Amino acid sequence: MKSSDFYNYIIVGAGTAGLTAAIVAARKGHSVVVLEKGAMAGPKPRGESMAHYPLLDDILGEGYLQSIAEVKPSYRVYHSPGDIKPVGNVDVHTPYYFFEWRTLIDHMVNIAQTLGVTFLFNSEVREPIRESNVCKGVTYQNISGETHTLSGNVVLACDGYASIFGQHYHVDYSKIHCPIVKFLGKDANIDIEKVSSPQFYFIGNGDLVDLAPNFPPAVAYVFPIGGKNIEAGMMLRMTKAFSMKSVTIPTDEEIMEVWGNLKSLYPGFSEFFKGIHPEYEALTVMPNAGMVENFILGEGGAILIGDSAGFVDANGSSGLYFGMKMAEVWVNLLSEMFVENQLEWTLKNRKYLTKQFNKTEVYKTIKTSYKLIGLFEWVIFQKLRTAKRINRFWKVIIWLLKVAS
Repeated sequence: MKSSDFYNYIIVGAGTAGLTAAIVAARKGHSVVVLEKGAMAGPKPRGESMAHYPLLDDILGEGYLQSIAEVKPSYRVYHSPGDIKPVGNVDVHTPYYFFEWRTLIDHMVNIAQTLGVTFLFNSEVREPIRESNVCKGVTYQNISGETHTLSGNVVLACDGYASIFGQHYHVDYSKIHCPIVKFLGKDANIDIEKVSSPQFYFIGNGDLVDLAPNFPPAVAYVFPIGGKNIEAGMMLRMTKAFSMKSVTIPTDEEIMEVWGNLKSLYPGFSEFFKGIHPEYEALTVMPNAGMVENFILGEGGAILIGDSAGFVDANGSSGLYFGMKMAEVWVNLLSEMFVENQLEWTLKNRKYLTKQFNKTEVYKTIKTSYKLIGLFEWVIFQKLRTAKRINRFWKVIIWLLKVAS
């Protein structure tokens, strides 16, 4: 085992949250290293979207987000079960910018490298280094199979829903994860001039009676991302599913079988897939049913950020911006605590940091979004539950969505 340098910030994961933390910390003059198990930052292909926030100009450069977006809708379109009711057009009051993931990630890496951030790709973190339950660094393995260690004042776990740090500190993700199928395709059956807004299809428990009668509530979606390219998928809505007697939690194979059926047969939704050329298709999970209880792990030294903390906007099913904002806020709070290039993880300091973060607007926004989605899904997917009942109250549901937006 080899040891190397000491850093003020060790960042695990080179997605948008990790890269934001790196940029903010480096601009403050801190030494920063980013570890990424992939060969590049943000290695998995995906489509993405974000509304514009001032933070994005600060991190990316003024107007950068708008410059890379091909589609900029300000409406969401909701389809009732079976697509039998008139669609509900809901104004979200701000454009959402849909763009290529790789373009954004490469831009952020270039900014971070210009600021002197060290990147270690093909470097998989194996475990935290702990002394008296305080995280002092990480052990990681490089592409050659060699084991190394890094020491630091702070480790920011920005490594997503399967966070190695969350696992080592026994964080219970079982009730906050929602299985989701992600799909990217070209040459979709879509006219971007007529359909530029995200499309959402509600699937109630019991709707798939011939295929999976006990399947959890789900939402299938199609996001136009430019030309005839789409991002699509299906997320199982697990906020209330575990308490529903009519639900059987499906296996991965059953989820993919349902997904295949939706693409080929589900009214309205299947139309987009006629003649499509798939580029990417995978089953994963997204933390979309709740936050973790504590962001600071153990007795300090490590903090969960973004998806690792379940810190997403549940109403929009998006973790991108809010993970970035969470990273910025924590780096700012932590940087205030440094004394002579050291950070003491006393109980007093941990309580102070938690209290200050809980006062922030971004924390309050995410906390509220989980309360709202919990109430909404109780009404839609548990109280009404079936396609017949959901369709019966469809106008009320659309009204609720408009109020929430």
